[in-house]
Amino acid sequence: MRKVSIFSVPGSRSRRDAIQIASFVAVVMFAGMTACAPSALVDVQSPSTVVDPAVIKTASGAIKLRLAALGLVVDAYAGGDGSGNPLGGLIGYSGLLTDELMCGDNGGFACFPDRRILSASKEPTYGAIQQARVAVRLAREALLAYSTPSATAPAAWQGELYALEGYTVLWFAENYCSGIPLTSVPLNGKQTPTRGFTTQELYARAIALFDSAAVLGADSATYVNFAKVGKGRALLGLGQFTAADSAVATVPTDFVYQISSSYGALFYFAIEASRNNSGQLRVQDHEGGNGLVWSTDPRTGVMAAPSDPSGWLRAVKYNVDESGSIDPTHYNNNSPTRLADGLEARLIQAEAAVARGDATWLTILNDLRNSCVGAAPCAPVPGLTVASLPALTDPGDDTSRVNLIMQERAMWLYLTAHREADFRRLARVYHRDQGTLWPTGIYHSPSFPDLDIRNPTIDGTQYGSAVVLGPDASEQANNSLYGGCYDLNP
Repeated sequence: MRKVSIFSVPGSRSRRDAIQIASFVAVVMFAGMTACAPSALVDVQSPSTVVDPAVIKTASGAIKLRLAALGLVVDAYAGGDGSGNPLGGLIGYSGLLTDELMCGDNGGFACFPDRRILSASKEPTYGAIQQARVAVRLAREALLAYSTPSATAPAAWQGELYALEGYTVLWFAENYCSGIPLTSVPLNGKQTPTRGFTTQELYARAIALFDSAAVLGADSATYVNFAKVGKGRALLGLGQFTAADSAVATVPTDFVYQISSSYGALFYFAIEASRNNSGQLRVQDHEGGNGLVWSTDPRTGVMAAPSDPSGWLRAVKYNVDESGSIDPTHYNNNSPTRLADGLEARLIQAEAAVARGDATWLTILNDLRNSCVGAAPCAPVPGLTVASLPALTDPGDDTSRVNLIMQERAMWLYLTAHREADFRRLARVYHRDQGTLWPTGIYHSPSFPDLDIRNPTIDGTQYGSAVVLGPDASEQANNSLYGGCYDLNP
């Protein structure tokens, strides 16, 4: 297969924490993104210069390593880049490439994916996902080697960590080009670089990890359901609707697996209006002609911040105050966000029902509108009522039914890093013209007060043609088995 070298981005992002465990993780992550081996434990940022690897060779160290790994998952999924960039990890970056979010900076690197252009210098999320992927494996190995299963370190954690690794691989399959390497960085020994894996191979790898998670997490219904939703999501991406339906059939609708930045001050949740006041992330209805109307659906939590004189719409779904209400002016650094839930399981089943010509798809969607409201665990935002979500009717043909299901997925799963995968599935599995999916035409950047316009020259330019994100250029520089993307197709 011909490899396409696409763009250059920053290399690894080192981390520091108050405890040596997090420093160890940061250093190993750095090693995993460069040509260094994990044995070269040089801490490039923390006050000490060398971290003693023996610090993790205890039960206590293994437990702390798991916490550090969970923090890196938060950072990759919903955090910033460690240097004040409020993109919101994969949630924010993939949201920009689709119609969920729009660049408000008028010139910052957030505008590259928003304009569907692969940046020549920045892609802040790729390294964070690789770091999280390696970290959960390290934690799994450490717990197995140095910790005896107990109430404080249950055996089912192995299932959770396998599932989390599965999600990191799944994120690459859903959002990135074909040809992503999965270099192995073991707890003991040298790293093993890999070639790039195709999108289909990444999905298959994720499914295998979810299968392991379901077996090893058998003592925990939460971790088993977590793995089942991930497997169903991966099978859906492959267009294997019957298998996807079976994978999630027993997941309760009220199941929720969520993560927050409470694992440590190093990791912060970045999708909040107070951070968005910097202008980095906004929302625009009908972005690029193809975009949906986000502001009128109560499930998205999109609204204008009253303190913002520009009046532009904000992604404030996660700005929940102490009373449990959405408040655009409220910032909660520990805001939780869902990584998987039973709501998604039902949406997978609805799509599978349409694929097999089963009318239950409409019943499933209307049941969600009736039940995922108020204080129900499946409700994605506070304040939903049955009255605000009237019953749907059958539009009459399969094309329109798929359109309706995709719109329901978009609203229920807003800002949970699903939209890009849905676009790619529409293009790849349903054979939709990609020109009818991603934003297109003339790019009109939001009209801000003069002081906020940093690069008005992008206004009026054409959207680019990118439909995927791409990897860090350091992969090509440091991994002799990797030569770039195989292709840039959906």
